[in-house]
Amino acid sequence: MSVKVTAIVALILSLNLSSTTVEAESPATITVSQQSTDFRAKTFSLAKEFQAKQKRLKLKKIVTYLTTRVHKTAYVFSGSSIYGWDCSGMVRYAYKGLGITLPHSANKQAHVGTRVSKPKAGDIVVFAYQGSTNFYHSALYLGNNLIINANALYKTTVIQPLTYFKQSQIRFVRVIK
Repeated sequence: MSVKVTAIVALILSLNLSSTTVEAESPATITVSQQSTDFRAKTFSLAKEFQAKQKRLKLKKIVTYLTTRVHKTAYVFSGSSIYGWDCSGMVRYAYKGLGITLPHSANKQAHVGTRVSKPKAGDIVVFAYQGSTNFYHSALYLGNNLIINANALYKTTVIQPLTYFKQSQIRFVRVIK
């Protein structure tokens, strides 16, 4: 379905409408090029919106898949695959499935995308100690104040409530709108 819609949008955008002026019976004139520019802009905007929604749906599927890895994928420092990952490696793995390359660092992941106050499933959650500007841990938001993360303490992938990190500063980062 998405391939067909993308192909149709590409076809519409490739139309080469000439910039001619059409005169009506009244003295007002309508510029076809202005109409085609508006049409192209609207079509392009709709196509971008559609692609973002498709990516958000795919991200939800990836996050759902990650929940099947709870207590199955070990915490491995510097890892970023289902055979073992650390916190930022798990987040990186999730977004790689969308064709998005994220840095392998919780602190750097804190500065990608857009900060939001109301997270959605799949948004990145990063943590810093109170008063610090360096983020030490990253996770993915699941909803209902739950996160999934590779936890060094438990040596595995776990789901935890955000309240577990109540002593930390918490930042939500949205990469896909």
